[in-house]
Amino acid sequence: MTNFQAVIAEAQAQGPVRIAIAQAADPEVLMAVIEARKAGLAEGVLVGDIKAISNVLADLNEDTTTYTMVPASTPEECAEKAVALVRGGEADVLMKGLIQTATFLRPVFDKKTGLRTGRLVSQASIFEWPEKDKLLTVTDCAINITPDLTQKKGILKNAIMLAQALSVTIPHVAAVCALELVNPDMPETIEAAALTKMADRGEIKNAVVDGPLALDNAVSEEAAAHKGIVSPVAGKVDILLVPDMKTGNVIHKSLVHFAHLKGASAVIGASAPLIATSRSDSAETKLNSIAVANLLARHLKQ
Repeated sequence: MTNFQAVIAEAQAQGPVRIAIAQAADPEVLMAVIEARKAGLAEGVLVGDIKAISNVLADLNEDTTTYTMVPASTPEECAEKAVALVRGGEADVLMKGLIQTATFLRPVFDKKTGLRTGRLVSQASIFEWPEKDKLLTVTDCAINITPDLTQKKGILKNAIMLAQALSVTIPHVAAVCALELVNPDMPETIEAAALTKMADRGEIKNAVVDGPLALDNAVSEEAAAHKGIVSPVAGKVDILLVPDMKTGNVIHKSLVHFAHLKGASAVIGASAPLIATSRSDSAETKLNSIAVANLLARHLKQ
């Protein structure tokens, strides 16, 4: 799949998944859920103040009787009930509504009643890359602030799983740093080199990994050639593994606001996909994220 139109078409072919939405009285989120329902991507299980949710649906000219609603009063209760729906098999995907991200995630990490798997939980941003006619994943842009080597390995494994759910069997991964040389004063370059060696020796499977690579070398074979860099990833990259959240966040927002690329977001590592898009994200981004979550949910059940 090289664009979101193809992702949506594949999700439609697979059939709808059930999405539990915590604090669902959010017009932007419900607009995306309505579109996803019409497209055959998902059915929403709406958790929160039923009167408030019904009012928003009515404002959007939706028949409230066609939606499953679960009453909850506080944001904490909304998150807990939405997580319980996923844990109990009554929903396949968990989505953030009108609720703070920290409140949304807290019950996910509960050791007894949450959705923990033993894997690291990480975020990935997916973008259409028309120049290369492919999807590009940037990770982690939102959850792990300054990941160490072990955490980066977990982030990378999650991103590889996401790529496979999107039909990229052997993704090319660039461990991105400020430069392409190992510099002892820049620990991220050492970690990038270590991840590359892990992949060479089979500790990280089903991916071609190279690093450290500067961003220009990762995305442009010509830029790499000018610098004399021979890399199996240069110009072929599917996944940008960033050194920290600050870098990922800047790349993400640059691609959205400067390059105007179509995007989606996924949170990976729990027992089900999580959608935690920003309130500033467009309805299109939320719809794309639902389509990605549909395919990821099915991949996790294989």
